[in-house]
Amino acid sequence: MPDALIWPAAAVICIIILGTLALFLLRPALLRLVDRTKKVGKDGLTFERPQEGGKPETPLLSFDELMKLPITASVLDREKSIKTNLQTFNLKDDIEKIEVLTRALANSRVEIEFNNISYVIFGSQINLLIRLAGTTQGISLAQAETIFKQAQDNFPALHETRTLNEWLNYLIANKLVIRSDEKIDITQYGTDFLKHLVDARLAYERYG
Repeated sequence: MPDALIWPAAAVICIIILGTLALFLLRPALLRLVDRTKKVGKDGLTFERPQEGGKPETPLLSFDELMKLPITASVLDREKSIKTNLQTFNLKDDIEKIEVLTRALANSRVEIEFNNISYVIFGSQINLLIRLAGTTQGISLAQAETIFKQAQDNFPALHETRTLNEWLNYLIANKLVIRSDEKIDITQYGTDFLKHLVDARLAYERYG
């Protein structure tokens, strides 16, 4: 295989391997997403929007526990093929393999996180992120409250009993924004999230 094609091919295969591992690690979160499914219609799946509270902790699994998780014969066959292909790559030692696999896993995990956030984030919260991304030092809490008040006016059934702190809490808990004194600013994670919406063609207008 030409050298120019080795690393792209390695990256694709590593992402496949660790994408499967990520599904195992995030299985509880994915099951909770299925549990929140309200209906399936011509416009796709509709989910409930549980933004209150922080994230529940996922129990840590050992190597043996991970390897005992239910798996299909097709996945085992693909796993064998990937392991065979990995042996053909120009990686010096196990340290390089771990570095490549860690990078691929980190990329897969962030993409899954961003996709999960995109399912439940309110349109008004994205408007706040966009507003913050256009500033150098963020905006005041009073300015953020103006955006929230507009959301209350436009979606009273959703936000009528919600407070500003509750509206902001989802963004803060997911590390999309940071609140300091009376100011709100976007984080690098929040900036990357907006970029992901564009790159994944998920930058559509959202409810709320």
